[in-house]
Amino acid sequence: MKKMVRVGWLMLAILAFLTFETLAAEPSVNPNGFPSGPHYNLNIIGKKNGFSGCSLEIDPVTNQPIYGNVVFIPEYGEGDIWLQSGKVGGKASAITTLQVLDPCVSAFDGTKALVQIPPNGEGYWVYARALAKPTNDPYMTITPSLYMAEDQNGTPLLFLGTLTSSGFVSAAGDTFARSKGKSKAVPISGMFNWTGYVCYETDPDGEGTFYIPTQMCGLDTNGDTLIDQITLPVDGLCTEGTLVELYCHNYETPLWVFNIADFLTYLWSTDNYGLKLLQIRFYPITQ
Repeated sequence: MKKMVRVGWLMLAILAFLTFETLAAEPSVNPNGFPSGPHYNLNIIGKKNGFSGCSLEIDPVTNQPIYGNVVFIPEYGEGDIWLQSGKVGGKASAITTLQVLDPCVSAFDGTKALVQIPPNGEGYWVYARALAKPTNDPYMTITPSLYMAEDQNGTPLLFLGTLTSSGFVSAAGDTFARSKGKSKAVPISGMFNWTGYVCYETDPDGEGTFYIPTQMCGLDTNGDTLIDQITLPVDGLCTEGTLVELYCHNYETPLWVFNIADFLTYLWSTDNYGLKLLQIRFYPITQ
């Protein structure tokens, strides 16, 4: 893979009312709402203030940390969870199982929780189910956003945007509620979809066929003289920024978010209102 530098890769998140079903037929599910088959589990557990069980267990033989599949967040309040992965063959390709590297959000240990997801070229079907007692109708809201994307050399790329399970860019989050009766899992694969333009300052392939010369409006939002945001012009004009020609490819079909960069950190901001357990399962998609 060619090296990408910070000013060489620009992305534009475009509103696209597309769903994950565009990529493959959604699997059939059991009465509990989950499909059958191999999967990874991630449990998000709400804990009361003062929770102190954040230390990882150490393997007495290897003296290495034992990574589980549980993240602890406040039972009432906010917390941030980082999810990391990368392209198959990229620098995250050695990750072969879901690992919670830091099980607690900053409310408990001063740091964000950190989860690593094994890369899969086709992505995953993802489902979530709210569990535990439904006292006072508890619920949790998760707002996802792309926090950091890096190339294979660790060079940070650009902020990309926010996604929802509807499969389009938005500032809204998804809410998971626990009500009386049996709890059924719901599909949330769209929270990991991405559509839009990937643009370079110069053609990374040198062919002009996949990355097409495209007029964009480039903005420098932080004053460092580097373009860090792009938008589409309207009738060939820019309401903000200046008109620049970039080499772009428009991904109209939703793409597994972790496949857009060699290594990517995806931020889930949680806001919990009494939910004690959110169960999430990742099912690898195979073709």
